Amino acid sequence: MISRRLLRIKVLQIYYAHHGRESIDIESAVQELNRSVSSSLDLYFSLLCLLFAFRDIEEERITNSLNKMLPSNEDLNPSTLFASNSILKKMEVNKQLAAYRSNNSFNWMEQYDSVKRLWQEFRKSPYFEKFLAENDESLKASRKILCDILDKDIAGNNEIEQMLEENNIYWNDDLEFVISAIIRYIRSIKADSDTSSDVVTVYQNNDDRDFANQLLKTAIIRGNDFDEIIEKHIKNWELDRIAIIDRLMLHLAMAEFFEMPGIPARVTINEFIEISKFYSTEKSSMFLNGILEKIYLDQKQSGNIVKTGRGLVGDI
Repeated sequence: MISRRLLRIKVLQIYYAHHGRESIDIESAVQELNRSVSSSLDLYFSLLCLLFAFRDIEEERITNSLNKMLPSNEDLNPSTLFASNSILKKMEVNKQLAAYRSNNSFNWMEQYDSVKRLWQEFRKSPYFEKFLAENDESLKASRKILCDILDKDIAGNNEIEQMLEENNIYWNDDLEFVISAIIRYIRSIKADSDTSSDVVTVYQNNDDRDFANQLLKTAIIRGNDFDEIIEKHIKNWELDRIAIIDRLMLHLAMAEFFEMPGIPARVTINEFIEISKFYSTEKSSMFLNGILEKIYLDQKQSGNIVKTGRGLVGDI
């Protein structure tokens, strides 16, 4: 489920938290990294549960409309399109999701008033009004409305972000990536899909787990060595004047250069350039690109960096 970019971000966060200590317990740092990664799976299921909470509130709205003392024609004929969403019905039978809904302590309905108010706001959105007007019960329409809710209203919603952060400090940084993963899954559900036994795992494969752990360990162990290399390539500039977050990103990129021969250098550089746009200054991306290219070419020429297989694709 988790992309390599999110893994790099999580490693950066843990590395930043531990940097500057007199001694770093590597195993403790790796355990903290694994807890952070595992929290993404909790967020995944929590956001799915939010969709079901919206559905439950919609069902309640329909019941209340029908039970009014003096119902209008609209009250007597409420739309059941969202309440009967076929994609939600398919996901509801998933055993992994059912276990999460039964066992997890985080329950959206404990914040009922806030969730209900949010749903009432979302129902007024142009895309939702269009969904109701089209009255399309197809799987395609059911799929699209869920993706729209996630992409247009849940993503970037400050109130939802605050509720998530109060429950888990790791979740806000994961939100964009996890929403994308949920949307991909929803789009994959077909009419004949049996979702009951679908299993979502945090890591896409064991290689991703090894990648994250090795990246963190290498940066911690070789950080001082990397600083010495960096100093050789910064002219008229003191190492201490480099922003800490930029310096740590340089360490992580260099860890990939030296210890991960199958990852192309250009991929590594581009990934940390993109990460820097969210976690550092406007000028950081140009700085990182220039320094990392110099370091890579110098160390490659010296024979200290050897790329193999996929690592040779698009080499600098």
